[in-house]
Amino acid sequence: MIARGAGQMGVRIEKDQLDAMAFHAAELIKWNKKFNITAITDPVGMAVKHFVDSVALIPWVPQGAAVVDLGSGGGFPGIPLAICRPDIRVVMVDASRKKVSFLNHVVRMENLSHATALHSRVEILAGDDKYAGKFDMAVSRAFTGLGRFVDLALPFLSSQGKIVAMKGDLSTEEVEEVDGSCFDVDIKRYCLPNGDRRALVVGVRSCC
Repeated sequence: MIARGAGQMGVRIEKDQLDAMAFHAAELIKWNKKFNITAITDPVGMAVKHFVDSVALIPWVPQGAAVVDLGSGGGFPGIPLAICRPDIRVVMVDASRKKVSFLNHVVRMENLSHATALHSRVEILAGDDKYAGKFDMAVSRAFTGLGRFVDLALPFLSSQGKIVAMKGDLSTEEVEEVDGSCFDVDIKRYCLPNGDRRALVVGVRSCC
């Protein structure tokens, strides 16, 4: 289902990558029994709403990019990105220590040496010179409102950096709030295999 759904969006997933995603899913179900990491636990729901949705981002990630995933939760989109794109660096940030422990467990077990997870509030990490201004892309999926995400993401970005917010419901007011602020915004709409409508809000930094 993941391979078919990804293929509909022009993304090819190899068998070893599918196996890695299956491991991620199995570990998520196991850890979720104790730590309540995700509300989506049925196999089909996880495949579509977590993994297929995450890989929709792949065509928008530049070669060799440094990507920060803000509010990564169970590792979406960060872990699937790291699995499918070994050329990029992925830093996942979450304020939940238990979720970060889970993410780093998956990173170790999958040998994703180009990925890591950090336990921190996003606004605190943004003030750390080690991370401020160091990323080509900031991504977020079901983390916060669009305007708030832009405010949180901006300090992490390089001068030519871009944001990608993965959204379901998307109001015109949200887009207007962001468009023309520090980003030129484009909306990429798509449907998941279950019919859910989704949107990528892609913002390329234009000033600030």
